[in-house]
Amino acid sequence: MSQSSLYTSRGFTLVELLVSMFVAALVIMAASTTFIVQNKLAAVQSATSDVQISGQMVVDLLERDIRMAGYGVDKSTGLVAQGNAPSSDATRSLGTDAVQVRYSTAMSSGITRGSRAYDYYISKDPANPGLMRQNLLAGGAAEPIASNVEDMQVSGIYADDGTAADLGSINPTRPVRVTLQVLLKSQARDLNYTAAPPTIGDNTTSRPADGYRRRVYSVTVSPRNFGL
Repeated sequence: MSQSSLYTSRGFTLVELLVSMFVAALVIMAASTTFIVQNKLAAVQSATSDVQISGQMVVDLLERDIRMAGYGVDKSTGLVAQGNAPSSDATRSLGTDAVQVRYSTAMSSGITRGSRAYDYYISKDPANPGLMRQNLLAGGAAEPIASNVEDMQVSGIYADDGTAADLGSINPTRPVRVTLQVLLKSQARDLNYTAAPPTIGDNTTSRPADGYRRRVYSVTVSPRNFGL
C-alpha cells in the first residue's frame, strides 16, 4: 500500500475530534434552550387560554341571569346582592360578594312557569373552590360552576340619576345598572411569575405573589325588568 493511500485513510486527529464534540455540544445546548423556552411559552399560552375561556363563560352566564332578574316574580327579591363576606362566613370566601337572582322563564295567563332562583357565590371550601350556584328552589343544592374563580364583586347605580344603588334592598321601580367583576386565576403555576394578585371592587383582601396568572373580567348589565 502506498504512503498516499495510508495518509488519506487515516482517522480524525484528537484536535479535530475535540472541535467536533464542542460544536455538537453547542448545537445541542441551543436546541435544548429553544425547546425549554418554547415549552414554557406554550404552557403560559395554555394557562392564559384556559382563563379566557372560563372567564367568558362565567361572565356570559351571570350576565344572562342578571338581565332576566325580576321577570315574572316579585321584583323586590328579583335581584339581591350581599357585600363582602366576613371571615366568620362558613360558605363564602373572605371579602367576596354574592348575588341572588330570581326570575321566571315564561308567563301564561298570569301564571309563572319555569321559575329560577339562584344564589351565586365564591366558595371558601378548599376541596371545591371557585364559583358556586345554589338552587334556592330545589332543596338548596349547590353545584360548582367554574373552578379557579377567586373573587366576585357586584355593585349598582340607578340609571336615572347615577346614584349608588344598594343591591341588598334595591328599589324595583327605578332602572338600575349592575356592574359585575370576577377574578380568575390560571390552572398552571409559573414560579417565575412574580406579579402580585390584583384586588377588585371594595375587596381589600391581599394575597402574596404565588406564580399564578390572573385576569379580571368586568361587565355592566341593565336588568330589563326594573323601572317598568
